[in-house]
Amino acid sequence: MVTQPVVDLDGRRRSRGAALRDASAVQLRPVRIGDEPALREFVETVSADSLRRRFCGSISPAIAAASLALRLDSDDIVLLAEVPGTPSIVGHAAAYRIGPERAEVAFVIADAWQGRGLGSIMLSRLATAVGEHGVTTLTAEVLPTNQAMLTVFARSPHPVEMWTGADGVEVRIALALPASAAVAA
Repeated sequence: MVTQPVVDLDGRRRSRGAALRDASAVQLRPVRIGDEPALREFVETVSADSLRRRFCGSISPAIAAASLALRLDSDDIVLLAEVPGTPSIVGHAAAYRIGPERAEVAFVIADAWQGRGLGSIMLSRLATAVGEHGVTTLTAEVLPTNQAMLTVFARSPHPVEMWTGADGVEVRIALALPASAAVAA
């Protein structure tokens, strides 16, 4: 369970609005203590296939909801997308710190909200937030059949590398030069 507030999109721990491609709106905010019940409701709206793509295998909805509510480290950034004026969660995105300058990202979007640009917006907000905390590289492991997520990464404004690995498609997004490379240059 989350034990302290996570870093917000702009350091003030408040939500921020975003307009999607179809002109619908969402509010993005950090995950908070007490979000697990709403995340359980969210997971119930997500198809088994979408959960499989997020977790790279079958998972029970209860375990998925508990996992989405967790932060593994105080450097992790976990964002939720909600329908404005409601407690309805429609998206979850997380950047889990895996090294001094690296974070692994993962997303799940409610099926009815897929294809509207929410994943791209959440990736952009995560990239900005983790970049402000010294992360220069995002990584992800994506199932080869998850073409929608691969497209979100490929359309990122940052340099992206993708290759097929043992467990799926490995993705690396360069947000900035590592500090050691910037000093050498």
